[in-house]
Amino acid sequence: MQTKIDSTADAIALSLRASIATGELGDGARLVERELAERFSVSRIPLREALQKLEAEGLVEIYPNRGAVVRALTLADVDEIYGLRVLLEGDAIFRAVKRMNEETLVRAELVHRLLGKATTAEKQGELNREFHELLYAPCGNARQLKAIRELRGQVERYERLQNTLLADTPAFQHEHGAILKACKLRDARGARATTVAHLASAKRIVEGVVSRMQNETDIQAGTVRRRK
Repeated sequence: MQTKIDSTADAIALSLRASIATGELGDGARLVERELAERFSVSRIPLREALQKLEAEGLVEIYPNRGAVVRALTLADVDEIYGLRVLLEGDAIFRAVKRMNEETLVRAELVHRLLGKATTAEKQGELNREFHELLYAPCGNARQLKAIRELRGQVERYERLQNTLLADTPAFQHEHGAILKACKLRDARGARATTVAHLASAKRIVEGVVSRMQNETDIQAGTVRRRK
């Protein structure tokens, strides 16, 4: 029975996650249990389980007696997310380099080349994730890898933000090349340093987009207040 609930909750979480990513459910949008239960034709038990999953991922906030809302990404969030990513991803690749086999390096090289040729944001995003996951996987810490995916997901959920990041794919390709070179040389310290530098580049772009998003929200809020 628990497997059934988990499976249903996962399906609901997947659907809501997609709606948040596309902006269908924008920052601050209320997630009303009754409405969602009707929408997915489920009881509130798997629905609450799904919302708890999204809360754990940092996508929603749940308030006692008030329900859940889509969480807005702030500059403070960006600082925290990338601070953790630097620690987790830097450590993951540092340890992974020591265990990396030739097959992993060949696959990462292929993905790197394909990413340079990708023409759609969807394909670029898919290959970018695969590149990093290939290089981190040999670290062997499943919980650490899961945490890395969840932190990345908190940024990638914004299509506008993700598209801005992927627009810099040519520049990131140079950084990916430096990471891959360090891995081939079995230079764990170099792999960690180039990964940290890569994350710093991404963080600067994310901070710029989040600042603009916040400014637009403030302007819209000011316009509404004036109309009132």
